[in-house]
Amino acid sequence: MGRLFLHTNVSLDGYIADAAGDIDWRFADDEFQGHIDELLESIDGMAFGRKAYEELAGYWPTAGDEVSATQRRRMHELPKYVLSRTLRATDWHNAHVIEDAPALAGLDGDIALFAGGGAATSAAGLGLLDEVRLVVNPVLLGGGTRLFDGEYAKTALTLVDDRRFASGALLLTYAVAR
Repeated sequence: MGRLFLHTNVSLDGYIADAAGDIDWRFADDEFQGHIDELLESIDGMAFGRKAYEELAGYWPTAGDEVSATQRRRMHELPKYVLSRTLRATDWHNAHVIEDAPALAGLDGDIALFAGGGAATSAAGLGLLDEVRLVVNPVLLGGGTRLFDGEYAKTALTLVDDRRFASGALLLTYAVAR
């Protein structure tokens, strides 16, 4: 059995998308891209909410030289699990629909939950997360989609690692206390 961890970008005021739903405020320098390459090489699969899946599935299958060869390869070959009660089929290579968050607990290997506030809130609410990795971007958005927006139990976290990127963004890694 592996781990389920959330890895997502967030603004300093707690948003994962701005009021228009855009994520273009996130930084993506060479140092961060190297981190993403290493992360993708270290996981056994990834999970997304439906909306995030649809956006990513529209981009990654045709991604070009603007992303690294590692990212193109791993985003293609890794199993992708989509949390959705409405989506019935996928057309992105190696993507699978999961109707509810508890099914994430039965997946083998290390799974990164990359996107979706609803998916993150569901996983937190069910106590499924082993780790939370937040890339805190040095920006205040003032509104948009919150990372955790809903009901979930109080959860203690322990800071286990931090990394500062040249852009000023911080990767904060927290273990979920059991």
